[in-house]
Amino acid sequence: MSVEQDQRPGLVARLAGRAPDADLHALLDTVDPSTLDGPELAAFVRARFAVHNRAEAQLLAGLRELGMATEDAEGRPRRLPSSDEFSGDEVAAVLGCARTTASRRLELAEDLFCRLPVLGEALWSGTLDEPKVRAISEGVADLSEDHARLAVAEVLPEAAGMPVMALRERLSEVVVAIDPDWAERRRKRAEARGRVGLVCNPSGTETLSLADAPAADGIASMARVEALAAQVRGQGVLIPINQLRLQVGTRLLDGSTAGMTDDDLVALLAAEYHALQRPDDPDDPDDPDDGGPDHGPDDRPDNGPDGGGPDDGGPVDGPHESGPEDDSADDEADDEADGEADGEADDEAGHETGSGRHDLELSVPAPGSPDAQGAVDLPGLPGVPGLSGEPEQEPERRDGRLRHGTVEVRLRLSTALGLDEHPASVPGYGAVTAAVARDLVHARHHGEWRVVLVDGDGHLHHVLLARSRPAGPRTRGRAPGATRTGAIVELQVPTTLLAALNPYDHPPWAPLLAELRQRVAALQRDGALGTPPDAGSGPDQWRRRRPGAEADRWTRARDRHCVVPWCRRAAHRAEIDHTRDHGRGGPTVTWNLGAWCTHDHRVKHLAGWHVRQPIPGWFVIRTRAGLIYTTGPPRILRSLPAPSPADRPRPLPDDGWPDHATDSEHLDDWRRRFTATVGGRTTRPASTPPVDHALGDPPPF
Repeated sequence: MSVEQDQRPGLVARLAGRAPDADLHALLDTVDPSTLDGPELAAFVRARFAVHNRAEAQLLAGLRELGMATEDAEGRPRRLPSSDEFSGDEVAAVLGCARTTASRRLELAEDLFCRLPVLGEALWSGTLDEPKVRAISEGVADLSEDHARLAVAEVLPEAAGMPVMALRERLSEVVVAIDPDWAERRRKRAEARGRVGLVCNPSGTETLSLADAPAADGIASMARVEALAAQVRGQGVLIPINQLRLQVGTRLLDGSTAGMTDDDLVALLAAEYHALQRPDDPDDPDDPDDGGPDHGPDDRPDNGPDGGGPDDGGPVDGPHESGPEDDSADDEADDEADGEADGEADDEAGHETGSGRHDLELSVPAPGSPDAQGAVDLPGLPGVPGLSGEPEQEPERRDGRLRHGTVEVRLRLSTALGLDEHPASVPGYGAVTAAVARDLVHARHHGEWRVVLVDGDGHLHHVLLARSRPAGPRTRGRAPGATRTGAIVELQVPTTLLAALNPYDHPPWAPLLAELRQRVAALQRDGALGTPPDAGSGPDQWRRRRPGAEADRWTRARDRHCVVPWCRRAAHRAEIDHTRDHGRGGPTVTWNLGAWCTHDHRVKHLAGWHVRQPIPGWFVIRTRAGLIYTTGPPRILRSLPAPSPADRPRPLPDDGWPDHATDSEHLDDWRRRFTATVGGRTTRPASTPPVDHALGDPPPF
């Protein structure tokens, strides 16, 4: 992201490049912000923030010295070698805050001035602000000192131009890449200590948590809650979406819906909501037109610029836009549905187990029909049995809508093949280890598999929708009546690496690799490799309000997330918007489309923003304050540090739980005793390890 500076003489020029020292502080004290225009206000705020960050660095230095201050026997001031457990008491007494809060600030001070001095320097100079410095410090807290400094050196050059959430995501993948084995051991130990907790809040509410759940299970559980909540919202339930998700989650757990299918649960919650509504009650807190006390600006259902809700697909760009065209026969060749493609992949899987070349079926499956497009999108909501009285019918399939409940897994093809242990990412959740990523991919064998080819700089080169699937164990089937959610598997691969991979070296993946090589070769022959799918489209396509499925997929793969620089909403959860409005002659082509989250889409239309896309994927946004932000397509493949293991396995961080044995030994012991019990054998192991009550409840067997 870049911010265009106003080059005219005046305050902007006077503040540009100034160090956040006493002179700048004195200059800012003479400025009345109420007299400034937008660019001057932006320069003023940035300068004030830099001064604030230097003051924060000075404060942290003072707190650290206070925590180490002591006196000798004669009452002369001395310093301890470092902070200790009682340092927080000194700080808490001076600041009048809780000891826990004081200790957290002391920990940050110790990190900045001892362990990671480069971060302290960045805060002092104003290069980084306190939220970013704290995010980096917390992100490397578990690492050894050498690995922590390596991770900081990797992210520091780009940290200033990244929002905090993006910085956390980047740092998490760097941490995993530095020592994949250590990261995997840390994950397994945390899973071994998974627990459920209930905490009473001061407000009288409760916080129910499932801590340290396996990543795959936690992601799938949240996706199911999200999908169910979206279906309930589709039945006209207008309470805030987070409250709706809470209702779904608690009803799934409290036993009140035991034996119900997901459709039954949707019907029940919708019926309860509508039964309690009083349309003529002016104090109805859930009435979006009421403006009652429970609906602040961020709590009202977000209806988008043209009246569509965030869970109904949302309008795109104008009053009638919602998603890509469903009837585009032009997209047939590359828009097969997961139902047909998955069935073909299953047939091929039966022939892929041999080790010789003659045992492998390498033919490219035929494309699916146009009617199959969008099969991995969440279904429409025609009417829930028991609520609307409408008969059950096959849900309508709609392309390009917001994919609530969809899990998207992004990983390198080389990682999926087991050639490296690079971390993957799940948008909305963060980085996951390679082992977890491969499990997530296998569990989404039925989903939409995108192969994103990248150029030498890691940017989008081409997008292919895979027709084949690798052979492998099939995952647990869905329970009867379970909500059908989408799944997206994005395999990232440099175009040059794809050409170098030999399908016969990876038998389970051979059909997919062979398919991709054949299709890339065909694209090269036709001169179409690296060009958007609508590069040769004409006025007929431009006049359509909705993009075709291929153009929709290309746009989302290119933009990665909402195009607003400080927003991280994943592209599959965003709306496709025309940069130049379709109603004003804007064509429906990728160079005039972008991914916008519902909120920022509303801002664009209702807050007076002006947006240009001078180069495909590059957006110039002028806000209502007159500030200009320029952002380009993010890299799909970003550099990662090479693994840096030690001579012996690095110790795991102290998490407050004693380690009397390795995690695998604990788990194996529990499994052995469980197997002996359910198998009818009552003999116990010769020696039973003592129960450590510090671990909480002892094992049940």
